[in-house]
Amino acid sequence: MESKLNRSGNGPCDKVILSEERGPLEFHMRQIARDPVGFLRTISPFLTAHHPFCSEFEDHVVVIRNRRWCLGCLFNTVFFAATMASLLGLWTIIPGLLNRQILFSIGTGGIVVYLLGSGLGLVKDKMLRVFSKLILSSSFSCITWSILIANGSLSSGIESKFLLIFLLYLLVVTGLNMKRITELGKTCDACEYKMRWSRCPGFKSTVCQLLEEGFVRPRPIGKDQAAD
Repeated sequence: MESKLNRSGNGPCDKVILSEERGPLEFHMRQIARDPVGFLRTISPFLTAHHPFCSEFEDHVVVIRNRRWCLGCLFNTVFFAATMASLLGLWTIIPGLLNRQILFSIGTGGIVVYLLGSGLGLVKDKMLRVFSKLILSSSFSCITWSILIANGSLSSGIESKFLLIFLLYLLVVTGLNMKRITELGKTCDACEYKMRWSRCPGFKSTVCQLLEEGFVRPRPIGKDQAAD
């Protein structure tokens, strides 16, 4: 449904966003606290896409049933789950087939390959990005299983194993998020809008809806302030 605030042309939304007589847009925390479900519903497109909706990031998202999803998060999850399920099946049918040293070596080598390919800028188009997520998630799955089957049993020291896996997961996720933030920052800083999110067309629809619902509001401009 089209918002009451016109998101193309010179409607109320544009007048607020383009006004030089306002301060930075800021979240209205009381309104968010009153309607947290509505707030999450409003920003839900960005929660699943994780990237601005513009041509610069088309290779970073996939569209499924008219909803954009972050390519990295989606395929990392799918490939990790599939690899974990496959290794569980092998462990159940032929336990001796899985060697933890081999699994750890494969996983470590795969992560090194992923980091090299990403660091050298070799992963640019969408299919290569998907393939790189297959390498990363499958590699982490191998490392995870090498930890789970330590001591020759899944149940032996299971609490310590899960703690170690969780810490490794946090390390990987932190590294990936830092990489994503850095890449997004470089791309957006080179854009004509210079990371001014309220004026970026990739955020306009969401910003307009947040303004309409009262979740975001402009702060009155002071003598020492400038619009964001």
